[in-house]
Amino acid sequence: MGPLSPYANPFTAGDRRPSPAGTPMDAAEAVDLFAATLRGPVGRFYADEFARELRDLDLMCTCPLDVPCHADVLLRLANAPGGGNTISTSNSKEGPPMLHPIMVCAAEQLTAGEKRRTAAREDAFRTWGPRSVEAAARYAHQLLGAEAATLEWQTLGLLSFEEHLQAFTSLDTVGGQHLELYFSDQGGTESITLRVSCMSCPSQHVHEVTSLEQLGRLLSQTPVWPLINPSNGGNR
Repeated sequence: MGPLSPYANPFTAGDRRPSPAGTPMDAAEAVDLFAATLRGPVGRFYADEFARELRDLDLMCTCPLDVPCHADVLLRLANAPGGGNTISTSNSKEGPPMLHPIMVCAAEQLTAGEKRRTAAREDAFRTWGPRSVEAAARYAHQLLGAEAATLEWQTLGLLSFEEHLQAFTSLDTVGGQHLELYFSDQGGTESITLRVSCMSCPSQHVHEVTSLEQLGRLLSQTPVWPLINPSNGGNR
């Protein structure tokens, strides 16, 4: 049953499984893997053939006598009732069929990928608020100039998709209307809108802000305008 025999064990102690990155097998694991292979769809064909060819023969291998050897599997196979229907290992009489290494590797890759994606989602969830506030402040400075540094951005609430950043900052409440700026970054598309909400009714008006001057034009249409209109001596 030695290495040059047609009945040799293709798995030897020291081989790595189920992939080149796996841990080295010991002798018992190599024997169990041989038995598991014979239980597989293709291996069962060879198991039946081995059982017929080896029945009533003495078997010898080059393995030391004090270590597990695949010849023991073949002996039990050849002498089993029914000619090889039972292929035992060192642990049990029957075990699961041998899986193809590519299947095991695919499962390992899937598991590793899921772990990476889970870690990325957890990191995105944990940093979503600070990233939203930082992005809002940066874009407001770009759009509205240095005066945007006076805005105090806050997180609005976590959406189901972590990469949609959003934040808001309150401006004032005048004449029954609440004014706030709303920042959104969805898939790299950033925007700031002015939201004017009625305090005593459900109505709300939303206008995109494109510049500091255009923001002033939007504010001129709200009750806050008399308080901030420079022409009327309002406070800037």
